[in-house]
Amino acid sequence: MSVQLTDTAIRKAATAAAESGKRVDLADAVLRGLWLRVTPGGNRSWVLSCSDALGATRRFPLGQHPAIGIAEARDAARTMRETVRKGADPIADARRKRIIGKQAREGVGTLAALLELYADKEGGKRKTWPECRRMIEHVFAKHLAKPLGMMKAGDLQMAADAHKAQQSAAAAVRYLRPVLKWAAHPGRGYVASELTIITPPATVRRRKRVLLREELAALLPVLEASSRPYAAAMRLMLLTLARREEVAAMCWRSVDLEARTWTIAETKNGESHVVPLSVQALALLRARLPQDHQGKTIKPRPDALVFATSSGHALGNWDREAKAIMKESQTAGWTRHDLRRTGATMLGEMGELPDIIEAALNHVAIRSSLAATYNRARYRPQVAAALQRLADALDGIKEGAGVVVPLHGAAV
Repeated sequence: MSVQLTDTAIRKAATAAAESGKRVDLADAVLRGLWLRVTPGGNRSWVLSCSDALGATRRFPLGQHPAIGIAEARDAARTMRETVRKGADPIADARRKRIIGKQAREGVGTLAALLELYADKEGGKRKTWPECRRMIEHVFAKHLAKPLGMMKAGDLQMAADAHKAQQSAAAAVRYLRPVLKWAAHPGRGYVASELTIITPPATVRRRKRVLLREELAALLPVLEASSRPYAAAMRLMLLTLARREEVAAMCWRSVDLEARTWTIAETKNGESHVVPLSVQALALLRARLPQDHQGKTIKPRPDALVFATSSGHALGNWDREAKAIMKESQTAGWTRHDLRRTGATMLGEMGELPDIIEAALNHVAIRSSLAATYNRARYRPQVAAALQRLADALDGIKEGAGVVVPLHGAAV
């Protein structure tokens, strides 16, 4: 039976519960469905009983008395009833938040955990995934430990928009969106679909940066004189036109010093690439062979990286090392990939044929995709000659005497 809830009525119910040892439920006569449950131990809790959006009778806790008074309990009950009628499920939401919090404390259910899961399930299929992941973790570093269930698209968008390097942020967004779409698939439901609507904060610009002759003249001596593995790796990029990730993953198993070749088994275009080594590139690699305690050259382990840290791990601080080299050489504004573009441009200015340059760059299509279908030749002898001419030209620039002249008559 409903009663007019007052402080006096609640005290009487508490006394009755304590004396009988049984719970007493008081139904509010003013607001239908509002109850106060009083236990023999003195606990008093507000509960709303009402129908949800599907017509099922549900009970929802509203809080404790006297922390929540009678008038406050009625207001809370009205708000809860309206919320439930609209389809919300406060109990399920509260349970979900508890689970999210627990997962976050245990290191699961976070953006970092999602990246790890994606790396295991999908990322391994993409050769560029390690670099993509590093960019995502750099731009969204503040969100890595946050629960995905509590994250909004605006959180990620704001992080991207506020990042000081907008091109890097734009790249990170492009790399993250496939991860979020994979996670938001109805069959998984790891994240809310709204997270997938983030947009790059800047339009991607196709870089055209090529180092000038004066810049190369300042940079090359620094690269050659440095004992740092990063400097040697960057120099090899210039000499071979290889990509940074290819040089970083170079191991001694892939190098044949006698045949003067470097075989890149996994490349961006999915096909192996045999790089002819110039005299200069060969000398650079020989200088990196390990030595014993007496200074004698010894045979390296086949799986050992050619360019590695002192502990044998893969190089990772490329940006920091590049900035240090720029400072020492008094150059600025170039990236590792610009070294590859610079070498290719030099070959073009020297009059090398476009097909040979494309083959040296290991582009999947030489001249055209149709030509690539029928002509599978990679012009290795011509590429070897071109890379040797490039190495000689770089030596000339370093010594101050490298005048680039066409080798096939008029430049093309």
